[in-house]
Amino acid sequence: MGTDRPKAAPTGVKQRDLPPDALDGILAALQADKEAAAALPRGWRGFYSSISSDSEGIGDLLPGAEIRLSLEPDNPDREDAVRAESDLPDRSTLRIGHLRRGHELSRSIAHGRVRCWFASRHRTLGAEGWEAVIFVAVYDP
Repeated sequence: MGTDRPKAAPTGVKQRDLPPDALDGILAALQADKEAAAALPRGWRGFYSSISSDSEGIGDLLPGAEIRLSLEPDNPDREDAVRAESDLPDRSTLRIGHLRRGHELSRSIAHGRVRCWFASRHRTLGAEGWEAVIFVAVYDP
C-alpha cells in the first residue's frame, strides 16, 4: 500500500536558503541563549526540540553549529527515523542521535525545507547521557 511519506530524500536536494540577515539573527540568538524563531522570515516557522544522546562529543558543539537531519527510511525500529549529526572542525562527523517520535518532518526534510542548529546541551536526570537541544526551522509557506 502506498503512503504519502517519502522513502528517502531525493538525491541532490538543495537545502532552502535563508536570507543572510535571518541566518545572522538565528546564530546571534542561539549564541546569546535568546529566542531564535523571531529572526525567521515570513513563510518559516521555528521550534526547539531535544534529542537524547549518549555521545560525549556534543560537548564539542557550540551554539549555532549546523545540524544535518537525514531520513533513515530503512530503520527497522522506526519508520519515521531521522538521524541528527554535525560536522566538527576536525572534519569528523558527530552523530548526535535521532529525533523523537511524532516529529512529522519527514516530507519537509526530503524536500530540503528544514534547517537545524545546535542550541545547547544538558545532562539527563540520570546523568548517564546528554540532551541536545536543537533549533529547527521549517519552510512552510
